[in-house]
Order: sequence, then C-alpha cells, then structure tokens
Amino acid sequence: MVPTHGSTGPAPAPAAGARVVADVGGTNARFATVGASASILERIEVVSCADYPQIDDAIGAWFHRHGIEAVAGICIAVAGPVDGDVVDLPNSHWRFSRAALETALGAPLIVLNDFTAQALCVDLLQEHELTWFGAPRPANRGFRAVIGPGTGLGVAVQTPGGEIVPSEGGHVGFAPTSLHQTALLNELLARYGRVSIERVLSGPGLENLYWANARLEKAGAAPAPRSAPEIARLAHAGDTLARQAVADFFDVLAAFAGDMALMAWATAGVYLSGGVLAKLMPFFDAARFRDRFEDKGRFRAFCASVPIARITAEHPGLLGCSAALAAGYGSA
Repeated sequence: MVPTHGSTGPAPAPAAGARVVADVGGTNARFATVGASASILERIEVVSCADYPQIDDAIGAWFHRHGIEAVAGICIAVAGPVDGDVVDLPNSHWRFSRAALETALGAPLIVLNDFTAQALCVDLLQEHELTWFGAPRPANRGFRAVIGPGTGLGVAVQTPGGEIVPSEGGHVGFAPTSLHQTALLNELLARYGRVSIERVLSGPGLENLYWANARLEKAGAAPAPRSAPEIARLAHAGDTLARQAVADFFDVLAAFAGDMALMAWATAGVYLSGGVLAKLMPFFDAARFRDRFEDKGRFRAFCASVPIARITAEHPGLLGCSAALAAGYGSA
C-alpha cells in the first residue's frame, strides 16, 4: 500500500537520495521525505527545537533515526525572514547560513517563508483537507490569498502563475467595522499606541480581545491576564467574556479576509490556516462569517463570489515544501 501524507512509518530512501522537506517554527520542527509523488509524505516526525542546539543537529539526528544517507534536494520553510544568506528565526534560538547548510547536506537547498509554503500547498490538497464556507468554488487559476492566525498572523498571495507575493500583511492596521470593535480598538490603542491586525488576529490577539472586552465590562479596571488556551477553555465552559472574545476574533477575521479578497482580487479563493482556528472552530458560524466577509459595500457582489475554505491538512507546510521541490521553486 502506498503511504499517504498522513503516514508516519519508515520507508526506504530512493536510490538517488531522499527529497527532504522541513517546516520549522519557533517551538517545533517537522521533517519528512517526499514519496513517489509530491502529495505523498513519509517518515513524518515532529521534534522540539529546544532539544537541539541548531537545525543541522536536528536534521542529522533525524537522518540517523530514519537511515537517510543521501539527499537529492531539501526544502525548509521557516517562520521568519528569508531574504539573506543567514536565516535567524525570531522565535527560536536556531540560526543558520543557507550556503553552509547546503554544503553540509551536499544537495540543493530551498528556504521559504512558512506562509509561502502554506500558499504552495493548496494545489496538493485533497478535497477532504479543505472545508468550504458557502457555495462558491474556484473556477479559474486566478489570484488566491492565504491567511493564518498563529503566534502571529501570516498572509500570502499567490499569482495565477504560482509566484508568491512577499507580504507582511499581518502588520497592517486594524480597521474596526462596528462601534463595539471601535471601543476595543480604543482600549488597545491606549495599551500599544499602534494596533496592527496581528494584535487581534493571533493567539496573543485573542488574549488582547479578552483583555479589551474585560476592560469595557469593568469600566477600565485591570482584568486578570488569560492565555489563549485558557480563553478557549473558558469559552467551552460558557464564560461570557471568553465567548465574546472568540466572536470578535471571527468577526475581525472575516472582515480582514474580505479586505484581502479585494486587495488581491482573489477569484481563486481565500484560504484560512493556522492552529488557532482549529481550537476555536466549535464556535464558528459559517453564515455569519460569510456575511461579514461579503460586507464590502459596492463590492459585496464580488466578495459573494469569492470561495472561502479552511485548510485542515495535518502538515500543510510540509506539503508546500514538497510542491516547491517539485517545481524547483526559487531556482534560476
């Protein structure tokens, strides 16, 4: 039986060397080899970055555990800037030179931003790895946008030709769409001076929304700090403030996703990813989300035609790296 990209068992390395993919975040790193096609991942393993001094130590240990002796090519997605030779992960102690790592591996190396990988994965997803909200489906190879709340807010736009437009879209300003959201913004302005969309659409953003709602309820009194996992647990337990924070989170995400659809003219769809969404989906209202996504005045009809899906694949970053290897992404 051919393993799918959910399989984890060891498999023999191809004679010409393994094609290796990695998705490196601030806490964990995921490694895998690519099987007979780009959509098949094998030897999937998640390791803690804290367990290894540097990325080459983690790669070497993983190679040893899985009997990998030769590498044909490797693609690594990282949660950080990838403009220069030195890649310094902002939320991890790992730091490496692309040229030095490529030499050590003895194989071509591609290094991507993690949201470039998220965008590239879409073409490899199976239908059951996408949850659609509403009736529209992609009808052309137009522009697509990918948005992912996590530790920060990742944003990527992919052209019809497959190129990824560089973006720090998570750092644009938060634009309220209601009097309640304006009140939240006023609380956060007093706290931060400037409020980016990432300040409300991320794990820490959920914490900010809870804090601001508590301030409004208690007439400015300092609320007890709550972590994002705590807020999710409180929401499940029926806590009013936690549920309001979650509702605000989805409302702001819907409006921002609609803004991205307009900015990118995303006729091929807007795709949502990120671990924060998975924990909050029991409170998700698809009809409400679409309504706020489409609430764009004269461009409501256009936004109503834009497909929206959530990526539910377990390892989208690894799949995106696999797509990059297959396409020779970033090659001259």
